[in-house]
Amino acid sequence: MAKDKDRESILLAVKERVKQSEELQLTQMIVDAIGERRYLDLKDLISQIEQDRGWSEALKHFSKARGISYILPIGAGPSKTLIEDLKYRETVFALLECNGFEPIPITTEDILSRLENEDSLIDASKSFHTECELLAVKQIESGDTLFFNQAHLDSSISIDIANLLEKMQHEEIANLSLEKNGDKINILPLWYSEKGRQTLSQLGIKGTKIDSETFDIVISVIRQKIPITETTMKPIAHPSNLLYRTLLTSTINHDIESMCSLASKYSYHPLKSILEESLDQYKKHSSSTNFRKVLTCVNAHIRVRTSESILLLEELAHLKNTRIATTTITALGNFYNESAASALVDLLCETKDHEIVNTTIRAIKNVSKKCFETKYVVRNAIESTACANIGRLKRLYKEIWKEK
Repeated sequence: MAKDKDRESILLAVKERVKQSEELQLTQMIVDAIGERRYLDLKDLISQIEQDRGWSEALKHFSKARGISYILPIGAGPSKTLIEDLKYRETVFALLECNGFEPIPITTEDILSRLENEDSLIDASKSFHTECELLAVKQIESGDTLFFNQAHLDSSISIDIANLLEKMQHEEIANLSLEKNGDKINILPLWYSEKGRQTLSQLGIKGTKIDSETFDIVISVIRQKIPITETTMKPIAHPSNLLYRTLLTSTINHDIESMCSLASKYSYHPLKSILEESLDQYKKHSSSTNFRKVLTCVNAHIRVRTSESILLLEELAHLKNTRIATTTITALGNFYNESAASALVDLLCETKDHEIVNTTIRAIKNVSKKCFETKYVVRNAIESTACANIGRLKRLYKEIWKEK
């Protein structure tokens, strides 16, 4: 009798361990989807959990994801890392269909706790969107418009907020004056205006001082006059959200390590500029040191994983320098979406370089592991294009269809 009870206890313990393992595996799938910015997969996972167990269980798994590591590709940082702060925050807003409101002054932890009171993802999205608009209006009216980018705002944003944002960002520049010391202009206040931040970031400008010639280029992009004086600047209002303060500082200083630790979509332009500068240095002197700098920059794009990075890496994958081309092809293999698959398949169909062919095939296989659409991209290429490597493409098609 005692033995039966012991066996029953053991079986219950085993079942509990299996259940815990399954729960952890489910959370890990969410972690990986967030870390790799696979938003569609994430939404499918959350929706399925909600359907099977309810919104509270789905939210519990999503919240737990913050404390679990995901695996990074070799070279893109440590072997494992917790989900980066701004990547996670941006994912929260994307899941709730509130893109563009990320800079509001409320912590990600507070957002998640407020969602516990909702009955479904749909209800959570609606209530949070209303709260976002209220907080955003208050923040914008206070003069803090940093990282409120019109291009990233959700399509459901009210016209009133869009107009308010445009008006305030225009006034920020109109009320600005910059100090000149010698032959340098202090552009720090310009960095702290959203229109200025976007312009300086896109132009690849680093630091807080530029010459008059560079300033003229900046003004030609902004299309607003900014007076230059020799007086002391007014105090600068910092971003309300502390994470975005850190992001702005790392953007100004071109601090790759800091940008990677945050992994925000707004890091793309400075990371692009740093990569292009590293490539120029490598072209002038093809040393191992300069190549490692290029590699560091490419890996930063993998870490942050913005959709814009795919276009940049695709362009670099067509360079004649095989070492650079294979590096960026391998990088593309870590973007698990249809755009990356299409870029790689197009390259495979164009190139005749044996090393490029092999590297591209390996990259396509890697994308196909987490992007089911890859199979259809390959099939369409077989059916509709003249491919320089049609035989290899057909074999690849058969191989990836065999895999689950």
